[in-house]
Amino acid sequence: MKYLCLAFLLCSVCSLSQAQNEPAKFGDLTMDELKKKAFNSDTSVAAVILFDKGESFMTQGNITITFKRHMRIKIFKRDALAEWGSVKIVAERGTLSKIKGATYNLENGTIVVSPMQEESIFKTRENKYLDQVRFTLPNVKEGSVIEFSYVIDAEALTAWQFQHSIPTVWSEYVLEVPEQFEYRKQFMGTLRPTKHVKKGTLEKWVFADVPAFKSELLMPNEDDYVSQVNFTFSKRTWQRINSILLEDENFGRTVTGFPFLRKQVEILLAGIKDPRERIKVLSNYVKSNVEWNGTKDIYADDLKNVLKNKKGTAADINFMLASMLDKANIRVEMVLLSTSGNGFVHYEMPSTRQFNYVICTAIIDTVKIFLDATEKYLPWDVLPMRCLNGDGFIVSKELFGFIPITSITKKRTAVRAEVALNDSGGLNGKLTYSRDGYAGHEMRTALREKGKDLYVNDFKKNKTFTVSKSEFQDIDILEKPATEVHEIDLVDHGTVAGDMIYLNPFIALNLEDNPFKPETREFPIDFGSPNESLYLCTIVIPDNYVVDALPEPKVMMLPNRAGKYFYQATQVGNKITVVSNLQLNDRIFLQDQYPNLRELYSRIIAKQSEQIVLKKKL
Repeated sequence: MKYLCLAFLLCSVCSLSQAQNEPAKFGDLTMDELKKKAFNSDTSVAAVILFDKGESFMTQGNITITFKRHMRIKIFKRDALAEWGSVKIVAERGTLSKIKGATYNLENGTIVVSPMQEESIFKTRENKYLDQVRFTLPNVKEGSVIEFSYVIDAEALTAWQFQHSIPTVWSEYVLEVPEQFEYRKQFMGTLRPTKHVKKGTLEKWVFADVPAFKSELLMPNEDDYVSQVNFTFSKRTWQRINSILLEDENFGRTVTGFPFLRKQVEILLAGIKDPRERIKVLSNYVKSNVEWNGTKDIYADDLKNVLKNKKGTAADINFMLASMLDKANIRVEMVLLSTSGNGFVHYEMPSTRQFNYVICTAIIDTVKIFLDATEKYLPWDVLPMRCLNGDGFIVSKELFGFIPITSITKKRTAVRAEVALNDSGGLNGKLTYSRDGYAGHEMRTALREKGKDLYVNDFKKNKTFTVSKSEFQDIDILEKPATEVHEIDLVDHGTVAGDMIYLNPFIALNLEDNPFKPETREFPIDFGSPNESLYLCTIVIPDNYVVDALPEPKVMMLPNRAGKYFYQATQVGNKITVVSNLQLNDRIFLQDQYPNLRELYSRIIAKQSEQIVLKKKL
């Protein structure tokens, strides 16, 4: 399912009769397809898939499965070009062939064909065993029809996606394998086939007039919700997969191999007895000596070359850490993951194709510590947020199986505003951001990539205040929150009306607009990790003013402690202190939790818009 990813540069199409849109031969185009200017009179549709046909078959006595695909798309608007004008195919190295593509345009009543040239096809390495092939179809514009086809010869059954981000008039998948190759199938999404045929060793599914898949804000793993079918051979089991991986040269044997690492481990750990400190030292060594190249993978390359090149995939890096832990006599096991955006793991479909990432776990007594050394600006025992996506599969000689992947931290931002108010409603003082956990990681990464000057310039953009000075603290101490302090000035922040000043205490971290506008929700919400936003503001008011009114305190809770909001405004002498704290304790909120979450955000916005009222002394 994850190895075939289509990303074109085009969007929505026309709906002809069902019979006319069944798969046709390559180049067998109709004039109606080119003349059509809208999809079922819906002018909002930018493109439409006229047909998408796939077929997989295996000849008797041959273990290779041939997969053929043929797709045709009608482009209505330029908006579609960014998504549907080019194609990306990810396939096992050396299995993709017979790529063909063409664009059709109607010019002066004549169909003009623009065949795709071979030089438009580009191949790059996706990971150790996969290639990514991209091609852009020529001369694509409003009104064009494009089509392409290709063949993959591999040893695995190919998943099929019936639904995409634009409507599909006709989607068809045919599977034919010999009887001795039994397979499991799993349908996903809410749609059901228009036609299903099963005759002997052949099975065929047709979905007609498939609506566009409409994603929602912060939904998890979109691929898990589009209508599709996945396959795996019935005889494949997790136990068999575990055994194969343990003996694989690029997996289990990578952990126990590469004895050249032993000497470096001995040097690094000389005199260090505490197990956690030993793990930390080895993790920091790998982070300092090998840079992640951005590639996710589950198999490692030669670790000597990785260390020499000082760059590698996630698998290269985490296998190097695991191999060094093994040399330090620390029990270590590898854990396969499917990262955020790659889909949840389906236990009933045993296959390594579900996974795109690997971490390791060090075991001290009975405690498992999840480790990933790809991110330099995360503490050694904190996993990147992309790893938090349900369960992982532990590959082990003793006890293999699934385990929840959790994190010891969350995304936390605290802002402290210390300001003084003047008679004209202006504020000046300082604003201190303290970012911990994943918020600290994001800030440190951005600061290193941009540099201080550009980071501060970006911070100033679209702010209601000016910044005269900025400084940073604890950027290199990952166990502490990353801190940035800005000296600020706000002109006319408060509204002066006669002898009254109306003042909103929020300078930062306030919600101005509810991100959850629809009344209902079809898919879950994924915040990536638990979140906390704390705002603490101290305002010194002028000596000639007194407080006339403060907002009332407020506490709001979501059911089952999934979230909480706290607000309080108090006065001591000439100082007003406002505390606002939003905590989201769950990472994922299901559809039935959505109304409460939406209402919580609406009430927070209303509360944060309340004013402090000051009155001039008589």
